[in-house]
Amino acid sequence: MKTISNFFAHELTKRVITGIIFGIIFFGTYFYNSFLFSIFLLGILVIALFFEWPKLMPINTPLFWLITPWYPILSVASLIYLNHSYYAIDKIIPIYPIIIAWASDTGSFILGKTYGKHKICPTISPGKSWEGLLGGITSVTLLNFFLKSHSIVLQNNFFFKHPISIIAVSVFLAVFGFLGDIFISFLKRRQNVKDTGNLLPGHGGILDRFDAVFFLSVIVLILFFR
Repeated sequence: MKTISNFFAHELTKRVITGIIFGIIFFGTYFYNSFLFSIFLLGILVIALFFEWPKLMPINTPLFWLITPWYPILSVASLIYLNHSYYAIDKIIPIYPIIIAWASDTGSFILGKTYGKHKICPTISPGKSWEGLLGGITSVTLLNFFLKSHSIVLQNNFFFKHPISIIAVSVFLAVFGFLGDIFISFLKRRQNVKDTGNLLPGHGGILDRFDAVFFLSVIVLILFFR
């Protein structure tokens, strides 16, 4: 029992340290300037596309060439577009898909680990539960109400005009982010891969960390395209 406890403590420590280091690099490049953040996003695409994606989608299959232009290429291109178009206007929007995805993950993890009993798709992702999904939806909804008061773009967006529409779009975004998570989980299980990479100790690879982000980035681009 002590060995198991030490193992989980070690894993948690790795996750926290990695998260802090990655967070410093991520937000450091973002707040330094827009161009550097775009370069950072391109770096994420290169790592995901050439080192991780082929593990899940073999390059010698037709599906690779069919899906890759949309995922992950269009996903990262959407993030870069949002960064280019909104950085000078509203600094929340370029990283909106990212903070929404991470809020959803956090809410899902907390409620899922605490109350999760009803599994959604145990054969693909045994850890996912309906309670966890509700936690993700709740986190995204609360975050959207908070962000609206700090974002000029959100205040003027049609989907953020009324409380009911904020709740509706929050549910949609949380569910879509969840589908991004399930998509990568399905591909990992199909290829018998635990993690897409080891770049982020305790978290796995870029695709393990950005699975929901890459799904949400295109949806957010549609919501805020101008």
